[in-house]
Amino acid sequence: MNEATLKKIDLFAGLATAELAELQAYLKRQSHPAQQTIFWMNEKGDRLYIVEEGKVEISYTDEDGRDVSLAVLEPGAFFGELSLIDGEPHSATARSLEQTALLTLDRDSFYLFLNKHPQLSRTLLQVLTLRLRQSTARINVIPNINEQVEAKSTRLQRSVDNLARLLTSGWFLLFYIFFIVGWMTVQVFLYHRRYAQPVSFLDQPPAFALLEFILTLVSFLLTILILNSQRRQAEADRIRGEVEYQINLKSQTEVVKLQLKMDELLDKINKLETKGTKEKNEPPSSFDGLI
Repeated sequence: MNEATLKKIDLFAGLATAELAELQAYLKRQSHPAQQTIFWMNEKGDRLYIVEEGKVEISYTDEDGRDVSLAVLEPGAFFGELSLIDGEPHSATARSLEQTALLTLDRDSFYLFLNKHPQLSRTLLQVLTLRLRQSTARINVIPNINEQVEAKSTRLQRSVDNLARLLTSGWFLLFYIFFIVGWMTVQVFLYHRRYAQPVSFLDQPPAFALLEFILTLVSFLLTILILNSQRRQAEADRIRGEVEYQINLKSQTEVVKLQLKMDELLDKINKLETKGTKEKNEPPSSFDGLI
């Protein structure tokens, strides 16, 4: 990777050409075939990785043992900076998606270069700040579970849900009331017309046998449809709660880790600035006048 390519990387964009040429001497090249793990989650890390060619997927394993993809990095992207700073285990797994070439920078070389060029610390701090903001923004961003459940449901399930929604609507309730009242009115009128005698609702009320059968059948279907819809809604609520918990827990962990790394990096910047100020203010040695 030449100086022009390195300068396109956000972390090294502020370095001069001579500084980039010096940086190249510290970089080492690695090649990884497709679907090869670069490092595992919780594995101890001590180097920065820069994607030169190919693609790298960053993922983590959740409590159920499933891989959750966090990002896909392309040429010019870098990763592993958190473990580079403090030497703690990696918080995610990195895996090559295709034939990939990486440039690596170990911790000793990084701090040696950082001592020579302290302005890189500010750039790294800006990058960590940006990632901290992105992680914070993800805390309350929860996937739309309703859309996911809807996409996975079959046509029959969607039809059942739509029918249950229709049969429990206010318009259907009004229709249901008017239907029952209308049916009873028509039957009473026909009964009176046929037998030519008034209808006694107290002593001999009409049976309305067919209406009772229809109401029983509708009630049975409504019960099945509503119970089915409630079951599916309860499942969606359970998934929503689980996803919300996992996302918030993961994001909170990332925010805390990034905050700790930023505090550590800021402390190193302050030490470098203090050291540089002392060197500038130191009086020349007595031996300097003899040279």
